[in-house]
Amino acid sequence: MKKILKGAVAASAAGALLLGGAGTLAYWTDEGTVTGTDIESGHLLLTNDTCLGWTIDGGAPVTTATRIVPGDVLTQVCTYTVSAEGDHIAASFDVSAPSFSGASALTNELVANASYKIGAVPVASFPASVSNLDVITATVTVTFTGASATNASKDLTGALDDITVTATQSHS
Repeated sequence: MKKILKGAVAASAAGALLLGGAGTLAYWTDEGTVTGTDIESGHLLLTNDTCLGWTIDGGAPVTTATRIVPGDVLTQVCTYTVSAEGDHIAASFDVSAPSFSGASALTNELVANASYKIGAVPVASFPASVSNLDVITATVTVTFTGASATNASKDLTGALDDITVTATQSHS
C-alpha cells in the first residue's frame, strides 16, 4: 500500500507539472527596419544691422551736450535682415535692460522698451513668423522715468551702454 500511495503522489505531482506548462504558447517573431534619413539643423540670425542714431523726444539727435531729465525718451531705430534656414521658423524679439557706464544711479531710473515690424507690418504678438531675408525694424526707447526719479540721478555723466535686441527662435 505504501508503494501505491507513493506512486499516486508522484503521478499527481508529475501531472501538476505537466498541466502548469499547458497554458504557455509560443509566438513567432521577426524584425523589420525603419530606414534613417539625413538631416541638417537650420539657423536664425540677425544680420546687416543699421541704426539711425539716438534722438531725444522724437526730435533732435543725442549729443554729448544733451542733458536728459526725468520724462525724456531716447529713441533709436535699427533694422536687421533675418537669415533664417529651416522649416516652421518663428521668432520672439526682446531688448535688454539699459544701463549707464559710470552713472549707476541712472540705471534704476531707465526703462527700455521696443516695438518691432517685420517689413512694414507691426508685430502684435509673439512668436511671429519670419522668413529668410525679412527686414526687422526695432524701435528701441529708453525712458528716464519721472515717477521714480531721485536726487541721486542729478548731474551725472555717463555713457548709455549697448542695448541688445534678441531674436529667439520658436516653432510655428
